[in-house]
Amino acid sequence: MLSLTFRIFGAAVFAAMAISLAAAPPADAQAKPKITNLNMGSTSSTSAVYAWCVATANVINKADGGLNVTVVESGAALDNLRKLKTGAFDFALSIDIPSAMQMHQGIDAFKGQPWPDVRVLFIRNVTTDRIYVRRDSGVKTFTELSGKRFSPGIPGASSTLYMMKFDEVLKAKINFMPGALGDSINAFQSNKIVGLQKTSPVNAIDASLIEVNMTTPITVIGFTREDTEKIRKVYPYIPFIETPKSAIAQLPEAGPMYELAPIVGAMASKSLPEDVVYKIVKAYYEGLDEVAASYPSVKGWNPISDLFKYVPDGAEVPVHAGMVRYAKEKGISVPKRFLPPEYKDN
Repeated sequence: MLSLTFRIFGAAVFAAMAISLAAAPPADAQAKPKITNLNMGSTSSTSAVYAWCVATANVINKADGGLNVTVVESGAALDNLRKLKTGAFDFALSIDIPSAMQMHQGIDAFKGQPWPDVRVLFIRNVTTDRIYVRRDSGVKTFTELSGKRFSPGIPGASSTLYMMKFDEVLKAKINFMPGALGDSINAFQSNKIVGLQKTSPVNAIDASLIEVNMTTPITVIGFTREDTEKIRKVYPYIPFIETPKSAIAQLPEAGPMYELAPIVGAMASKSLPEDVVYKIVKAYYEGLDEVAASYPSVKGWNPISDLFKYVPDGAEVPVHAGMVRYAKEKGISVPKRFLPPEYKDN
């Protein structure tokens, strides 16, 4: 009787073990990280920068860190910041530091609506909001646009608003005609406007104007040192760079001058987990060569250390704790002025 009971009990145990083993997932499946789906704000799909956004998502997805990024078309900087705040985006690209700083402190475009939770992940590069004019116009500086018809950029874009703010500070009284890039180029070529503003690489003219320059010769103008000092008294977070003569490849006669140089990159809320941001930053930093194959303008820029190098004192936005973690792993020192209050140095 005891033997029969033992055999029945043993059979039951064996059956239970078999069921357990059959239900257990393979070792490979157990090793794979849980997938985290993320919506990433970008820019208009017609913009050349959209290629950077897609390439960024690709290197993050391919890094096998358990992240699945979906690129979502948007209106770029200001639109992306607002959607980060509402939670529509988990993180977003194409945001310039000055715009993020305004939201962080609740000033200018975000007056009375501060959002101290915005954090920087990495930067793309430093660009210029470049002012192009007809070479035959005789215009040499921003204030000499006084009374002339000029396109400051796309309506509602941060770079467009900056041009208008500077006009107010310098009392230039420019006749602004905002418009889509294609419309502004047509107006420029038909001599309906004297010039236009277009975000461009530091050392080259924008690709959209290369062909234009063949039929309607252009040059670049900027601000004087005195102009920048007046502007920064009102808007201390605005970054300018000095462009020496011959620095712009296709226009060696342009310069010296000062140009608005917004630093553009990726942002998120501090609530995005540190581990997730660490994986995002690591994938982008280590996949930069692949990104550059799709968007060459990132070549030569360090997405972490150049943030600290080019943002002037008082214009910084805190970086994300996940970015600090990766920076320290790479031996990159993070200045105290960029450290977020929630970061704990382990």
